[in-house]
Amino acid sequence: MRNAVGNQLHALAMGEGICRKRQLFTKKGRSELEALNLDPWASQRRRELLHMLDQMDASLKQFDQAVNEQASGNEQAVRLMTHPGIGPVTSLAFVLIVGPVARFERSKQLVSYLGLNPREYSSGGRQRLGAISKQGNPMLRGLLVEAGHTAARLDAFFFGGS
Repeated sequence: MRNAVGNQLHALAMGEGICRKRQLFTKKGRSELEALNLDPWASQRRRELLHMLDQMDASLKQFDQAVNEQASGNEQAVRLMTHPGIGPVTSLAFVLIVGPVARFERSKQLVSYLGLNPREYSSGGRQRLGAISKQGNPMLRGLLVEAGHTAARLDAFFFGGS
């Protein structure tokens, strides 16, 4: 919802010839947005969107703080956060959704539980593997994929990989 509000504010700004992307939500960008001379209805819409953005930011800040507190109080989540790319949200989601990892005898079972295993199309002694099965929790799978991208980006930054 926050992205949708931000996109609408971007559209208002771009309609007036201002394209600031992320800088639109800095102090300078916001003051520029508030200083735009808009038609009465567009001006009212801008006020409403900025008010909604402020409310969502405050609410998200509270949720972030709560997640940080819960993650820092969970030993397993703290251990997971030592891995590059894993933050409080991903670690806490993993701990809460997967539960005790010891219940999986092999790593293949956990991979399958998360839906990260490849689909298999086999016939006549020929084995073909496809895309991931996506049979697990989609939220956790998405968080893990994002964490992997972040870890790869950090690896490239620190170790000069490509």
